[in-house]
Amino acid sequence: MNPKARSQFITAVAAAAAWWPINATASPVAVSGHFIDDARGDAVAVQSLSGELGDDAQFPIGGAIDYHTHRLYQDIGVPNDGIANDWNVHMTNVSGQSWANLFFVADLGATVGNADGKVEDVANAASVFTDAFRIDALGSNANLLSESISSDGIFEPGEEWEFGVMNFGSGLNALPPSFITPGVFAGSSPMVGLGGTNASILASPVPEPGVPATIALFASLLLRRHRGRSDPRRAIGRKLLPFRAHADSRSGGAMGVVSVRSRSAVCSASCGRENR
Repeated sequence: MNPKARSQFITAVAAAAAWWPINATASPVAVSGHFIDDARGDAVAVQSLSGELGDDAQFPIGGAIDYHTHRLYQDIGVPNDGIANDWNVHMTNVSGQSWANLFFVADLGATVGNADGKVEDVANAASVFTDAFRIDALGSNANLLSESISSDGIFEPGEEWEFGVMNFGSGLNALPPSFITPGVFAGSSPMVGLGGTNASILASPVPEPGVPATIALFASLLLRRHRGRSDPRRAIGRKLLPFRAHADSRSGGAMGVVSVRSRSAVCSASCGRENR
């Protein structure tokens, strides 16, 4: 690709990216979460988590969920401790984004009975860990009770999930989980009793596979349109039409291309010779 064509293509890609409506949507809450497995619950891979979900009244739309809680009346992962501190969290994805690898994370000072491991806020409270579990329907800690669209562990836009939190230690009043502090979690979010924050949900956004392909297609169309406008053959009266070339030893009867104006000139010259 020569420098001029490369420059035109880069410009077209930039224009396509600016046009693509994904840029008009709100961004999710970016975080630096790090999960570490321990002996509790199920074996879950060590991983980084880049997004946070929470109450749509507090979080930007890119990380928003609508949720409510009610009592959980079944054991998940661990025996019941005899306290009314087991919760069913019912949440709906209103972020417009699909999410994977969702984790329930306790605030600093709160505890979780059915934890799989622990999480730290690398950016704001490194090396300060709190209880966490992956929200899934696998293993002995199968806490994901229902998925309203597909049972695939992907929290899709508009989908409803229900999951269980066992033996949630949130203070003397045994309050339900509350997700109301965007951008802070685990060690950077101390638990607040009597209606304050006590937990977070971290996850990883699922990239939309069609976006890069669509941007590339739109860029190629822009580039093609630009080249067409600059092509002198596209001037008025120069529409290209196919014609069959006269077969001889040089052409071999191949198809050729000639403009309307050029074809008329060829016809006129030929007809003139015949009339003479």
